[in-house]
Amino acid sequence: MARYAARRLALLLPVVLSAAVVTFALLLLLPGDPAVALLGQEASPEELSRFRHLLGLDRPVLVQLGLYLWRVARADFGRSITLDVPVLRLILSTLPATLELATASIVVAVLAGIPLGLLAARRRGTVVDTGTMLLAQLGVSMPVFWLGVLLILLFAVRLNWLPSFGRGAPLLEALLSGDLSAALDSLRHLLLPTVTLAFFNLALLSRLTRWALLEVLEEDYVRTARAKGQHERVVVFRHALRNALLPIVTIVGLQFGNALGGAVVTETIYGWPGMGRLVVQAIGQRDFPVVQGAVLILALVFSLFNLLVDLTYAFIDPRIRYE
Repeated sequence: MARYAARRLALLLPVVLSAAVVTFALLLLLPGDPAVALLGQEASPEELSRFRHLLGLDRPVLVQLGLYLWRVARADFGRSITLDVPVLRLILSTLPATLELATASIVVAVLAGIPLGLLAARRRGTVVDTGTMLLAQLGVSMPVFWLGVLLILLFAVRLNWLPSFGRGAPLLEALLSGDLSAALDSLRHLLLPTVTLAFFNLALLSRLTRWALLEVLEEDYVRTARAKGQHERVVVFRHALRNALLPIVTIVGLQFGNALGGAVVTETIYGWPGMGRLVVQAIGQRDFPVVQGAVLILALVFSLFNLLVDLTYAFIDPRIRYE
């Protein structure tokens, strides 16, 4: 298993390199000139030329790409064009907020989605099954931005129960310090963005859990367990659910990566100070170094979580062996 983990870690290098090259190429294809965007339309040609030379934009594309990859290899993502601070510092200051939101959304999706799917599978064909699947269908078809606006209108504007904007103190920091009021304030700010981001994953997990469990419940070993007189709860939780978890774990890992990407919309709606909002602002300002650095870090985090999911397979199903 250690050899497998080392090999998978080594495979991260071409993945990250490919993400860096694709991000660099896509930003070159975007319309607009960062020099014009920052200096304005009234800037003289000499000023624009001097600014492009300062940023290295007047060099051949391959030279720009080589210099960019060399800087990335040294963990140097350059400086923000608009804020004039190191990109890595901006990323490290916003990444914890995004991870906090994505982690909270996945926790909510798992804690609610899997039990709902389990309940629907055990009550197949009943009103509970139909209601759960209707809720799941609503969750996978509802746009995130629309759900976010509805929640703000209901819980922040009409009922005035929860804040609609911003973030409190970092939740983990507040919990570790024992500051209960700060922790509660963090939870109040976190609740609406978390529900907005988790709703799609919750619906997807409930549908997948129902499907996987119904498949396993038809297997011979489950019928054998029932024939031996084991209690239905033991059959479901000890024999069926454990074998149905493999596709669920796969989806949870992939959905965490999607939550990082989906946080772009949610963070923008709620003014959450994470990497998603940073990327949106950087794109609007043509701040290419920030966009490149943020996308690269998100790709790296996504790849690491996929690796973690692969490594958990053997713990769930001992029949799986890594070669």
